[in-house]
Amino acid sequence: MEEDNKKFDLLQKQIKGKVLYNELSRSLYSSGASLYRIKPKVIVQPKSKDDLVKTIKFAREHKIPITARGGGTSRTGNELGAGILIDFCKYLNQIIELNPEEKWVRIQPGIVQADLNRQLKSHNLYFPIDPSTKDSATLGGMIANNSSGPHAVKYGTTRAHINSLELVLSNGDIIETGRKPILQGSSDKEASTRIMEEEIYLKVAESINKYEKYLEPERPFVTKNSCGYYIWDLLTEDFLDLTPLMVGSEGTLALVSEATLKLSTIPEKALSGFVCFDDLGKVGEATQQILEEGPSMIEIMEKHILDLARGQYPELVEYFPENTEASLFIEFQEDSDEILRSKFFKVRKRLIEDNTLAVSMLEAKNADDMKTFTKIRSISGPILNRMKGPKRPIAFIEDAAVHVSRLPEYISGLRKLFEKFNVNAAIYGHAGDGNLHNMAILDLRRQEDVKTMIGLSDAVCDLVLSLKGTISGEHADGLLRTHYVKLQYPHLYEAMKEIKAVFDPQGLLNPGVIISDNENSLGENLKYGPDFSIVSTNSSFDNITLQEQIEKCSGCAKCRDYCPIASASLEEWTKGRGKITLLREITSGKLDPAILEDPEFKEVMDSCINCKRCLTECPSGVDVPWLAMSERTHFVKNKGETLTDRVLTETEKLCKQGSMLAPIANFANSFTPLRWGMEKMIGMEAKRYLPEFRHQTLRKILKYRTQADTNREVVFFLGCYTNYNDPEGEGLAIIDVLEHNGIKVIMPEFKCCGIARISAGAQDKVMDDIHYNIGLLKEYTAKNIPILFSEPSCALAVITEYPRIVESKDSKKVAANCLDIHQYLIALNKKGELKTDFKKMAMKVGYHAPCHLRSLGVVDEPVDLMKLIPGMKVKKYADKCCGMAGTYGLKSKNYELSMKIGNRLFDEINASDVDQVVTGCGACGMQIHQGTKRESLHPLKLLAMAYKGEKFAKE
Repeated sequence: MEEDNKKFDLLQKQIKGKVLYNELSRSLYSSGASLYRIKPKVIVQPKSKDDLVKTIKFAREHKIPITARGGGTSRTGNELGAGILIDFCKYLNQIIELNPEEKWVRIQPGIVQADLNRQLKSHNLYFPIDPSTKDSATLGGMIANNSSGPHAVKYGTTRAHINSLELVLSNGDIIETGRKPILQGSSDKEASTRIMEEEIYLKVAESINKYEKYLEPERPFVTKNSCGYYIWDLLTEDFLDLTPLMVGSEGTLALVSEATLKLSTIPEKALSGFVCFDDLGKVGEATQQILEEGPSMIEIMEKHILDLARGQYPELVEYFPENTEASLFIEFQEDSDEILRSKFFKVRKRLIEDNTLAVSMLEAKNADDMKTFTKIRSISGPILNRMKGPKRPIAFIEDAAVHVSRLPEYISGLRKLFEKFNVNAAIYGHAGDGNLHNMAILDLRRQEDVKTMIGLSDAVCDLVLSLKGTISGEHADGLLRTHYVKLQYPHLYEAMKEIKAVFDPQGLLNPGVIISDNENSLGENLKYGPDFSIVSTNSSFDNITLQEQIEKCSGCAKCRDYCPIASASLEEWTKGRGKITLLREITSGKLDPAILEDPEFKEVMDSCINCKRCLTECPSGVDVPWLAMSERTHFVKNKGETLTDRVLTETEKLCKQGSMLAPIANFANSFTPLRWGMEKMIGMEAKRYLPEFRHQTLRKILKYRTQADTNREVVFFLGCYTNYNDPEGEGLAIIDVLEHNGIKVIMPEFKCCGIARISAGAQDKVMDDIHYNIGLLKEYTAKNIPILFSEPSCALAVITEYPRIVESKDSKKVAANCLDIHQYLIALNKKGELKTDFKKMAMKVGYHAPCHLRSLGVVDEPVDLMKLIPGMKVKKYADKCCGMAGTYGLKSKNYELSMKIGNRLFDEINASDVDQVVTGCGACGMQIHQGTKRESLHPLKLLAMAYKGEKFAKE
């Protein structure tokens, strides 16, 4: 290994990108979204095409295999390798050239599909291939797999949308694909003098011609196919185009360095709905009839999924009758509402009135229905991933496809096989092109379940091939299905072997994929296999509850999109998946548990900012913040706090001192030399805007204020920001609004909620305060007096963190009695008990939703409250983190990334024509000011002004 590392040091000197070979990095890239775990020798993050060429030449010189990796979202394990793993995501992720008039774009392979489409939206263009992983899947990976998605019935697969590819060949040569003459005079040359490109064109043409008689007989009878190499339709007269061949080749023939994509115009309008069936056997015929009307999507969910959905989402009962055996989600895209409605009318007539194939049909009536229907369509994966117990949904027969006319036979055959192998399984996916995602529920840590997986996989392969289908519809072959390729193509497999040999004579490009003699790859190198076991770590990770959190992660990489740090940094270690991968390596004994006390490992865990988005957006519902805080707690217990954390997490002490010495503190916070000194001493960013302290705190102001005597009371948990930084704004507004509604406000002397210390892993230092607060609050809880919060982080601490830390009945009862103030006021309004004597405020406000408020389930309430004010228009900004994240954004080492996270929000605010920015979080307000120079108000301030009829002074 030491000898290898010396070689990798030499490679680092040759390229501008990064070369990573430490244990953390190698472990980090050892798995992805598939069943497998394979540890690479080294990871390369190239910054340029030249880096790619040098890396390939290095690999060739040292005979080290190369595997290309995009988003790591592959179900099949084709992004894992034991040699050099090339991570395209970090740097090679840009648009090179865009031609809106001719509708094409030139891109680097590491760009993510959703990011590309966001940049194309202003041109009314998009790349229409939309796999479920579009928020984290790269175009390079989509090209490698010939990906498709739910809209494939209209747009086909990736292959249909590629104009040309720039390739780095296995010898380091760079070529551009396209329709080219086959011979180019090369037949007159000696083989030794032909350049590699000429050799490839000649040999590929020879192989295709040699096996021409098998092309049609062995061509699957399907509308999409990602099995093996695509060797049809490449030759036209004396010309050959390698582009279709390269799409779906899984990085086994060459590496894509650039790609030119065909773009489509964003559809004008769309309409969706559900069709329900009481007989699964009728779905195939119904699907064919719907296809005749030209839909853009037909997705299936069968009974098993629907039953699970009803259990987890009771509100879905109204959409699916009790006797529903299957449901089809259908969508049409057209230019007008009239055409869309007529399409649904025709479908209803065909399926219900004329043929009695379906029992009911539900059509979206408005945009809200469309949103709800889309959410329902997308629940299949999350529902399965959130199943409890050792058995998990396993993706190994998830990608076969048959012609839609054979769908009834396929589904019937699947059900018989599930019964034969005594396997509980769910069926969902793309009915429109016969591509079903079948998920078998197994525990691969049991040897008998591994045997079941292999036996069922073999049987499904036989079934699919008997129906002239394909074993891989859109996910490609990888380690899951490579051993079946020769069964699907008994004769053409030899042609594919010859093609592989001419492209990759040393066999270094993704070996073991598509072309392989290994018959056992399906059951080898399993992430959770019979040899998996848990070892003692002498930490909280020995707790079975935390182990269950780790094992819930499917590796899907959706966290790349919703995690603020991951989406901005583009580093694998900042994703929730990356953290869980490393924790699994530790708890299973593959990494030394001592690494939990390593500052480098703590940096990985510090990249979780406790935004809690995982709790609502992770398909598996993994509580990554809990895992990260557990590691930080372990580190602090054993190694202590950093000076920066020790100072910045003393929230109340800093605020109290700042308030007492307000003029001096405010001057110091605005005096640049002093701020630079503070940055050097305690690591607090000198450029960070800090709100002024107020000498008159809210408690001081209210000391001489008399409240009306009333029977209705609430407890207000006063946060530090409200009390010390914005007492006359947010603070008095809350009191005014509540008192205007005849509610007496009780403000006991609480201790600081401690969220900063808890998040930093120093919860032991605030345990006394936590117990004090719970003890105080339980008295009011016993009297059924609601406890209200205006600061989301304080609410999060008491509602979410206290019960987790203390695990007492009192903490849970208190948490259940707590409400965000917007929730409370909306509840009053729904009961007709909120006064709505608001005066008109003709203004437009832009609202930013804080992450912590969102995690508490408070989404629409602030907006709904502001909309009660006559004349007020409310724009809701995109649901993205501002990047502040409490003390995270205060630290100088995080400042640049913190601002990068907020850029999308800043751009949206700057582009909006609002009179006032509004947010319910003081820290978010600080960040918004930093990024836009605009002041923000708390929503309650606007309500208080509207009650009083105060005129609004524009910023």
